[in-house]
Amino acid sequence: MSKSQEYIDTIFSDVLTFENEVLHAKCDEDRKEVMALMCKEICYESRISPTVNFLKIKSLDSMDFSSVTIVLVELLLAELKSLLEEKRYTPVEIDRITKDKKYLKFMYTLMNTYLRRFSSIFYKEVVNTFFELLGVADKAEKVSPVVLEVINANKERRSLLEQHGGGQILYRPEQAWMRVKQARDDKKRKSQVYQIEIARLVRRVDELKLHISAITAAKGLSMSDVKNVSSSLLLDMFSEDDVQLHTKKTMFSYINSGEMIDVLINTARQARSASKTEVMKEDFKRIEEFFLKCKKTNTGSFLQNRFEEFKLELEAKSSRYREQRLKLQSLRNRPLDSFDVTLKKVKEAMVYNLQQL
Repeated sequence: MSKSQEYIDTIFSDVLTFENEVLHAKCDEDRKEVMALMCKEICYESRISPTVNFLKIKSLDSMDFSSVTIVLVELLLAELKSLLEEKRYTPVEIDRITKDKKYLKFMYTLMNTYLRRFSSIFYKEVVNTFFELLGVADKAEKVSPVVLEVINANKERRSLLEQHGGGQILYRPEQAWMRVKQARDDKKRKSQVYQIEIARLVRRVDELKLHISAITAAKGLSMSDVKNVSSSLLLDMFSEDDVQLHTKKTMFSYINSGEMIDVLINTARQARSASKTEVMKEDFKRIEEFFLKCKKTNTGSFLQNRFEEFKLELEAKSSRYREQRLKLQSLRNRPLDSFDVTLKKVKEAMVYNLQQL
């Protein structure tokens, strides 16, 4: 028996091995995550999305969930093919394996089990498309006829908003539309809070990286580097809105106290004396005072302390940035019903009713 066939026999020997190798699933949380990804693809990308996505159907009567297991198997086959390609199986071998009835039956049974155990994940994704459909309308009067069917029922199907055990959650489309609008606005507001914080952190992280690199670069400057700084370059560094000039200014602001910083002070002083306008004189006076201040503060110990402080802050701010990005991503992934109690009840009722279709 070839090694390639041995591997296939191994992964198809039991469900746990197959899940681990093909789906990287080791526990129920992993399985739920896999199912959530597959269900999203089914609703939005698969060949049956026109029959399971409220945004695409023309009527409730065209909803059809009969092929969901088959499409799950197709998605699973795509994962298996990807794995086999990574393992350097030939196209002929891959074709043989993925068409083998024994292996197909194995995968069909597995996906049937997933759909049976985690069917609510699929139906919740379907309901999410209903909330999206409601959100498409810019006003309540423009909601889709499908929305009206969901709420008011049609000749063939009862309302999907009937609660199991009696009663209906919402009776008017404007109620549903307004709930979705308020949930979306709430989600947007909370997202903006994270976005503002992230933007602030990005700016500070960039500043810290600039200061750290500037201190390092300043240590490598020579006397000739400083003498080559003309008065016009000094003026540009302190007046022009240019990234490169700002970087140079930051670097020169970290020159260690000593002869090199005296050169910059003298360059500014001489330019001030030679200036023919009061505005220019004031500009070079400001530059001279800037480097005089640097001369007082930029001792070796001060610069080293600043360098260490910047590094520590950079680590903290970078960690905070990653944390906020994850929170924002988590918030964006949350369905609208997590922002509104009534929508949560709507989803519960619709999931139950869709399972009965």
